[in-house]
Amino acid sequence: MSEAARLAGTTALGALAGAAVGALLFGTPGAWAGSLAAGAAAGGAAAHARRRERRREALLAAPFPERWRRFLLEASDHYERLPARERALFEQAVRSFLADTPVTGVEVEVTDEHRLLVAASAASLSLAWPAFRWTQVTEVLLYPQDFDRDYSFENAELAGQAHGWGTLILSLPALEESFETSDDAYHVGYHEFAHLLDVEATHFDGIPAGMTAARAEEWVALAAREMKRLERGRSVIDDYGADDPVEFWPVAVEAFFEVPQPLRRHHAEVYAVLAEYFGQDPAAWDDARGLRE
Repeated sequence: MSEAARLAGTTALGALAGAAVGALLFGTPGAWAGSLAAGAAAGGAAAHARRRERRREALLAAPFPERWRRFLLEASDHYERLPARERALFEQAVRSFLADTPVTGVEVEVTDEHRLLVAASAASLSLAWPAFRWTQVTEVLLYPQDFDRDYSFENAELAGQAHGWGTLILSLPALEESFETSDDAYHVGYHEFAHLLDVEATHFDGIPAGMTAARAEEWVALAAREMKRLERGRSVIDDYGADDPVEFWPVAVEAFFEVPQPLRRHHAEVYAVLAEYFGQDPAAWDDARGLRE
């Protein structure tokens, strides 16, 4: 159901609620006034949602800008490795994300290139899911540097943070570095968007949404085994995920997209689960372009 349809469906309920409140406070005249006010507010919200949907449809119908394509080929190793069909899906996912999600700078002037880096991070994960929309993301904030847990810049503790209520914060320098160095199993954009595939009712548990119960049980056991390998220093996955299943999931995703051939070679089970989940095979695409790691 579209956002416009959902909001339109609330108009009648809003009118009834307004009538009830108005009647409680002011009797019958208040009921009429409350009903009219609530209906007008809900109707306005529905009209706004319809305008957003029309704008979104227009953006998705327009040809993908050639300058965006050139930028992505230069900036995104994952976009570059994709076969033609998957590149088209990637471009559609980029446009879908940008049509839905505001990217706001905090002491940063946000450019089209910055927005594309954010959208490419999301699209890399979701390109095989054409109907998917990042509805769990309400806004992306770009910070001018790493930040601390009080959201100040006094201490450089965090390069990114995903909140269960939908705000995603990224250090812009860390995001740019993630794209510039594409083979170190580190990518703050992939990491934080992977967290938001895990969130359910603002809670993170390290199990991505959409897995069957059997596959989720398999993933939990697999993650526990792989975390022990991380503790022993015998993994191509970043050791940041060694102590917490909630962090193991996004660092495994980073490795899947950043170092897919080593991940396939040394962690075949992890690679197989992620390839199935994301509907992608980046190691095979690297094979096809003659890369060997």
